[in-house]
Amino acid sequence: MKEKLYRFLAGRYGMDDLNKFLFALEILLIVLSFFVPNIIIAILFYLVLVLYVFRSFSRNIVARSIENQKYVRIRSKITHTFKAFFRSLKDRSYHYYVCPKCSQIIRVPRNKGMITITCPSCRTQFDKKS
Repeated sequence: MKEKLYRFLAGRYGMDDLNKFLFALEILLIVLSFFVPNIIIAILFYLVLVLYVFRSFSRNIVARSIENQKYVRIRSKITHTFKAFFRSLKDRSYHYYVCPKCSQIIRVPRNKGMITITCPSCRTQFDKKS
């Protein structure tokens, strides 16, 4: 029996960052359904569950890894933006901006008016108010 399970799971995709996010979303939907019983939450839960199981047991590893790379890219842009925002709250003498091309966090001094910022890593120029 154990060997049949191992043979079935051989070559399957398994867990990655997107599946971890889907699993956390499922738990959140379960907890939310306890407090707000709603058919929409139940339908969302089952859709996420089907997607999670499909991705975990898929044999198309290339397609699943491309999906995961897109998810990681989107997540990193969002986290970079929030990091820049919270850094600017801590350090009041500087503004922190995110480069629109490479997502590099750039620190510029405050109270200099409209300035042209050049990203040190990709050399993209953009205008911001300091």
